[in-house]
Amino acid sequence: MKKNIRKSGLLLHITSLPDNYGWGKFSKECYEFIDFLKKGGFSIWQVLPFTHSSLGASPYSAYSSFAINPIFLDLSEFLTIEELNSFNLNCCNDLEEYAKVFDDALTLVCEKCKNKYDLSDFIKKNNYWLQDYALFILLKKKYACPWYDFPKEFKNREKIAMDNFIKENKKGIDNIILIQYLLDLEWNKIKKYANENGIEIFGDIPFYTCFDSSDVWANKQCWLLEDGKPKLVSGVPPDYFNSEGQLWGDPIYDYDYLKKHNYNFFVNRFKKLSQLFDIVRIDHFVAFSRYWAILPNSKTAKKGKWIKGADKELLKALTSKCSCKIVAEDLGIVTDDVIKLKEEFNLSGVKVLQFAFDDDYDNAYKPHNYEKNCVAYIGTHDNNTFMGLLNEGNWDKINRFKRYFNMPLEYGNDVVVDNAILALYKSSADTVIFTVQDILKLGSDCRMNVPGVAKGNWKWQLKSGLDTNLCEKFKYYANLYGRN
Repeated sequence: MKKNIRKSGLLLHITSLPDNYGWGKFSKECYEFIDFLKKGGFSIWQVLPFTHSSLGASPYSAYSSFAINPIFLDLSEFLTIEELNSFNLNCCNDLEEYAKVFDDALTLVCEKCKNKYDLSDFIKKNNYWLQDYALFILLKKKYACPWYDFPKEFKNREKIAMDNFIKENKKGIDNIILIQYLLDLEWNKIKKYANENGIEIFGDIPFYTCFDSSDVWANKQCWLLEDGKPKLVSGVPPDYFNSEGQLWGDPIYDYDYLKKHNYNFFVNRFKKLSQLFDIVRIDHFVAFSRYWAILPNSKTAKKGKWIKGADKELLKALTSKCSCKIVAEDLGIVTDDVIKLKEEFNLSGVKVLQFAFDDDYDNAYKPHNYEKNCVAYIGTHDNNTFMGLLNEGNWDKINRFKRYFNMPLEYGNDVVVDNAILALYKSSADTVIFTVQDILKLGSDCRMNVPGVAKGNWKWQLKSGLDTNLCEKFKYYANLYGRN
């Protein structure tokens, strides 16, 4: 982040925006949220990855590192109310079911928009991933299985079979490409509106990629595979979030191959993100220094080994060729090497207030210990909401919060949340970000994600737009503490 510029922002993913036809979209609600940010003195909108979600609707497990999630398309821009109602999207129970029904609606969008746009520049600009993604999605629809269980000729991308499939499925390929074009078009309008109103878009990138993805299927040489299966998989050992560790199961990169090819796969990912966002948080930044590698048949992440990562060579390739600002998500087991790497490239780290009160005075997550070059949160999308944490009734921790905020112990949790927000505004951190759940003082039922738990996440959504009466307080704080 830039030095000596103090900012504040809100974290709200696209799917969490209100919408009359299911989950949030690139819709008028985006513009309304930007208006709310501006009125509240905020200058950053943080979102989660835009990727086409696969398992469990997690944006950190995607069919492509480059494709935008199709469910972000605002159907009301292209279909009539009668056409929209015919799909009964509001009757879907979860994101996966919703995505299947939504796909039928997208087919109608394609029929109505066919030959309406010139896609030639878009296709040329994205040719390094776009057709592979389209083919991958069509093959998954046809065979209803991961790519490594495709028929042999498609699993191995044999030329004759692939050429024939392309000829036979031209319409389907064209439709998928058209939807990606429309998503790109609609998001660029929203981002332009945000930037014109002084709002930066803060995006996110998972360090790893999903094994069942077009990325791996089309570029197997970039990963450590043996007979088409991962030699090692990703995760983290037991930590604050999970006593069993987190077994993500993503394949490990072949860094020797990537280095020989100038880390092009990583660089292309960041170039794409530079088009979508102004700032990018690298999830699991510690893997640049070292990563936890686990045998693929493991049941938990407890047993693994630390292996040296690509370190500064990869970061140099990214920072020299990509225009977006980079934030290092340096949570978890942070070694001196990680700190040194972050500081060498002058990257902002991450601080989480919720982590501050299980330790002593020197705890780095207490606001009085924040360095300027950091992004501070009460909690992120991976934490419980602050009100949810307080409602759990750990009185020792709650009282430590209260004493730190210099407030009477008899005061309620609402006031604790207010004081936490104020503490971050006052802190020396260049940037502070609040989840919308925290500014609304919502409980655990509104939590976005529980790390290490496969089901029940990523569902939370606002039922209506935010009350602009909240803006006066945050605007006042922004002016008082120089965050504008």
